[in-house]
Amino acid sequence: MSVLRPAKRAARRAVDATTRQAGAAVDLLRLGDRTVLRTPPAGMRLGNFLYLWLHAHGRSTPERPVRVLESRGMAQWWQIFPRLRDLSVTRDELRFSDRREWEPEWLYQRFGIDFTRPQLHAFIDDALIPALAPGPSDGRLVINVRRGDFYATEFEAKHGFDVVGYVTAAVAHFDGARSALVVSDDADWCRTHLGDLLIDRIGDIEYAAPDPLANLRAIASAQRLIGANSTFSYWGAYIADRTHEHAQIVMPRFLARMAHGHDAHQLDPSWTALDGFA
Repeated sequence: MSVLRPAKRAARRAVDATTRQAGAAVDLLRLGDRTVLRTPPAGMRLGNFLYLWLHAHGRSTPERPVRVLESRGMAQWWQIFPRLRDLSVTRDELRFSDRREWEPEWLYQRFGIDFTRPQLHAFIDDALIPALAPGPSDGRLVINVRRGDFYATEFEAKHGFDVVGYVTAAVAHFDGARSALVVSDDADWCRTHLGDLLIDRIGDIEYAAPDPLANLRAIASAQRLIGANSTFSYWGAYIADRTHEHAQIVMPRFLARMAHGHDAHQLDPSWTALDGFA
């Protein structure tokens, strides 16, 4: 078995390389005006989708539209943000002539390289705020904690970090906070591991129910925010920053253990990024 497995992997790599070469050859024949950003059929969520839609929005012109190919889980967000449907094509709508692109390493997510602040704000104003309508800040500190499949799964080795240490350090940047809303996909974990810390440092703590749209709106409405190593958190912060003139945002500099480094290349340089905790 130990001999056959490397042979099978080598065979799969050879097939994949041949498929990519064949696809590249066919792509030379695709000379249409429209460009479609490829996506994997599954495995991406809203945060990653939004970077693709941002890229399409920033590059599109009436003469040269750019669209994002539908992936599993995308259609549910079209119902909430209709403008995102305009920036997408289903697999049935894909034309042979459509030019195809895909950037698998950075996923069009590098702040200041793949997109500018004006492009980000234009996309938020056009596609997100009209449908999301984040409410005015009530002055509470919002703390976003990402758990879910980042922990106790195969993804923990890549994404897991010292959440307690990070939140402890981040709360110190908000000395005047007297109440906080914890937004998380695992409120029970937060109560157990962060509850005493937050009550001691802040006092009045509330935990949001796990609802993706309501959670995004809560983060987006924050004027004071502690974010997580999550693209969902980054997008809530982008919208909060756009909505509030003097938003105070703290993020971990750590994103994940990747070949090109650990730092989050999505962070707005105007935010406070905390080092360590990986």
